[in-house]
Parts: sequence; structure tokens; C-alpha cells
Amino acid sequence: MTKRPILLGTLIALSLVTALVAPASAAHASSANVYRGRATVTLESYDYCGSGGGRRLTGRTSYRSAAQFSTGPRKTYGGYVERNPFTWLFYVGNIGATGSFQVGSAAVAKPPGVLLNYWTSSYSSGRFTGRLVASHSDKATTYNTFFGQQDLIPCRSGLGTIPMTYALQAGTRISGTIGSGGAHLTMTGGTNEGFYAFRVVFSA
Repeated sequence: MTKRPILLGTLIALSLVTALVAPASAAHASSANVYRGRATVTLESYDYCGSGGGRRLTGRTSYRSAAQFSTGPRKTYGGYVERNPFTWLFYVGNIGATGSFQVGSAAVAKPPGVLLNYWTSSYSSGRFTGRLVASHSDKATTYNTFFGQQDLIPCRSGLGTIPMTYALQAGTRISGTIGSGGAHLTMTGGTNEGFYAFRVVFSA
């Protein structure tokens, strides 16, 4: 299996466009709120260098990092509105640095001008849940990403590594609580092609 880099410089520009009205049930979260705190990341790394090219565990690590979860009115474009109760963004670490995450519910890609839904999520009485349903990597508009490392030469880890951007795998989930008292969220999942699995626990 080959590892395919996502070159950030070639991505279609993503524009943040806000809708005028958000559902009343999500009134607090749909307003512009920013929750700054810390995240604990538990990370497993894998390769395909096992017997017969099988997937194998190559390491486990845990680390803490600054993180931020923000909400706002739903994005809209061309008469379409994102399918979440509000738009949301989740950043862990310094974006682009090894071990960081960049996660977002939806975006508007220009050009050609299209609303892209990445997540379906729900919010009720402070309880928030979501599931990543599409990476849109086929449109060169991957936004939900993990910044990791890959072997410079496959299966030769002793020869060094290089930075690599990995799309988060569909099925990744996030859940927890959001309210005036703060945000407490857990995100679990993996990256496309199975090179990383993760659990991120955020508190603000």
C-alpha cells in the first residue's frame, strides 16, 4: 500500500460563509463561541510492513497540547445550508506541526463554489455528538486532517521520517458537552489507509 501525501498548497481555497439564522435549539452554541483549553491525545501508529505486507502496530504515545473548539452560525452557499445545528471547528496543537489536528464541520470551496459537508452532528440540552461522513479528498478539498510522519523509505524506519498530512477516516466520532460552563469533548477515530488511530480528550 502506498502513502499518498495531501499537498496543502494545491488545495482549493475554503471560505467561511455564515448563515443568517441558526436553529433555536442550538442558540448558545450557534453564536460565536470559542472554548480554549487543553487536549490529551492518545496515538497509535501503524505500517504495512508485517508478514505478507500486513498491518502492524509500530508505536503508542500520549501527549498534551493546547486546543480550541469554536462554534458559529451554519455555513451556507448557493441556497444550501450545512446539515449541522451550527458550524464548528476543532484545532489541537499548532496546525501543521507533527501531532496536530485540524477538524471542521463544513466549508465552502472557491472555486468552483460549493458547500462541502464533512460531518453530521447534533446538539440538544448541552449534549453534542458528531460523525465524520466524508473527507472530500476526491475533490482535493480535504480539511479534516492529522499531521503526522511517514518513513522516508517504506519499511525502513531507521533511515528517518518526513512530515505527512493524513485525512481523517470517515466514521471518526466526537461527543461531549458544550455550554456556558465550557466544553468537554472526546474525539476517536483514525486516518485514511489506517496509519494512525487516536483518542483526543478536550476540556475547556
